[in-house]
Amino acid sequence: MNKFEAVISLCIITFFASIQYAFLGGVPSSVSQFGYLTLTNGTGFIIVLLFFFGELFRLDKKQILQAFILSLEQVAFNVFLILGAGKTGATVTSCVLSAYFVFIPPLALLLFHEKPDFKTFPGIAIVLMGLFFMMNCEASSLLSEGVLYLLLADVVIALTILTISRFSANSNPSIIAMGQLFFSFIISAACWIFEVLFFGKSFTLSVEPSFWICVLYVSLFIRGLYSIVQLYAMRYVSPLSTSLIFSTEIIMTMLMSPVLAFLFGTEKEIITPMRALGASVMVVGVLLADSSVYTAIIQGIKKLKEPPVEKRSAAEKLYAFWSDLKKWWSIILSIAIVYACLDYMVQKMDFLDYESIVGLKNFLPIAAGLLWGVWGASGTCLGCIITALVLKTPGDLILCECLCNLLTGVGLWLIWHNTVPTHYVGFNKKRHFLVFIFSLVIISFTGACLSSLISPQINVIPVFVSYTSMGLFVALPLIILFGSLLHVQTAIPSKFQLMPDLLCKITSDSQTLAACNEQLEEAAMAKSIGIKRIFEVQSCIEEICIRIHDALPEAEINISIVFGSAISLRIMYKGNPYNPFHMKATDDAFSMTGLKILRHRALRASVFTSKKQQLTRIHIVI
Repeated sequence: MNKFEAVISLCIITFFASIQYAFLGGVPSSVSQFGYLTLTNGTGFIIVLLFFFGELFRLDKKQILQAFILSLEQVAFNVFLILGAGKTGATVTSCVLSAYFVFIPPLALLLFHEKPDFKTFPGIAIVLMGLFFMMNCEASSLLSEGVLYLLLADVVIALTILTISRFSANSNPSIIAMGQLFFSFIISAACWIFEVLFFGKSFTLSVEPSFWICVLYVSLFIRGLYSIVQLYAMRYVSPLSTSLIFSTEIIMTMLMSPVLAFLFGTEKEIITPMRALGASVMVVGVLLADSSVYTAIIQGIKKLKEPPVEKRSAAEKLYAFWSDLKKWWSIILSIAIVYACLDYMVQKMDFLDYESIVGLKNFLPIAAGLLWGVWGASGTCLGCIITALVLKTPGDLILCECLCNLLTGVGLWLIWHNTVPTHYVGFNKKRHFLVFIFSLVIISFTGACLSSLISPQINVIPVFVSYTSMGLFVALPLIILFGSLLHVQTAIPSKFQLMPDLLCKITSDSQTLAACNEQLEEAAMAKSIGIKRIFEVQSCIEEICIRIHDALPEAEINISIVFGSAISLRIMYKGNPYNPFHMKATDDAFSMTGLKILRHRALRASVFTSKKQQLTRIHIVI
């Protein structure tokens, strides 16, 4: 991930936060707020755990403490928000909460002795002026008890942003996110029990579909995706820049109000000239307060370049197809299960009044298709068929949904790999965003039109809007997270021959390790990788290989490396399952320093073992 990707990711999760209020209306007053927090935090923890369970071995006391601190801050924020929102109007609440960036510089100075950048103060003042305009200049609304609670919530948010900025730089974001959600679940559950025992609340939850739709949305996008993306992105964006981006939430809420009112029947926000002026002033203030945000966005516009295309024979294509089928069957099955669950829940709750082809599930063909091509798209089709059999969906709708999924997933996959020379799924170059957005719009519209021809009852506009919006606002940050940042193993069309930047084998013979280090230096220099990063990778390989050979002297270690904005290192060896990251009390503390740093600071460090195949796979992203 680079800074531009981080800025885009933060803008997208800000969008998620801005539309959550349409869902929060489905939480009845009879349900305890702490009960709601318990449910969403617990569900969010399970979702994050499913994606990052392979990294739990990195858990230690330091990161447990950091996660606990963040969970306390999150619960404190929710308590102050509940107290303040109940005593003020929605507009005042949103505006006051959007102003928490004001507390970033003084808290950074008081707690961390960081001198503020005085160049940012005019921009901050302009943003505050924009917020004042968006409140229709109702200064009298600020003089209330509710605003005091909201200001305390602002202080907690600012403190959380500063805390996350420091924790994410020195610890593993996925571990902290899991720990934060886990402790938030425990604390919320304890508060819920306290409410039941002493304040007359009950453990009863609503059975209304709108409530469970809210729980699903908040758990998946706010507790799950939001938490992970924020922690990773803040490695590349300063706390002040992050808070300024988050402050635009009120603008997104205002702009999305007509769409949300149409979809969910909520009250439509009236966009007055004063509010429009306030939104414009806020945007100018954000850009002035941090010019790097402006620069990162402007640099995203570049011309597309035509890449060379390498052809392969029919026999090579057939062999690659069969190999991929054996390799990706688990991906197909996993995606099918996730797709079927999302589809079933939304349809059973009558969440949308449109055909079954439209729904939250529409982000999966885009994300899975771009990452795993025909195999990912096939998984969504299998999920569609599973749901259709349970719900007895008409055959023409099944055909249309499978057609849209295949066309969207496989189409994006083929366009990407025919226009991106490296064939890696990542947005490390700004023009990749243009390729993605342009392809998504064209393919989504084509799929919607073809579906309408097959089944006249299908309306083109809802299908097109659903696939496009889910692709931009849900699939895009997922692709950035798993493709560009964590370097998950993706599917490449068989006609393209893709080789890692470095392949080497290391045995117990020390000469093989020395040869690998030489190859690494040559490959890194050709890619203009700095000497410091080369040393980090070499140290990582040496320490891990030494530990593997101490436990498995006969093991042949296969190593592949891909250079980019992050360095992806894959290590594979056969023998009794062994995790070199597990440390014993007898291990020498000095020699283990590099391994300890790697456990904390690596973007990804996962270990998967197969007792049946006697195979261990390690993936590290530095």
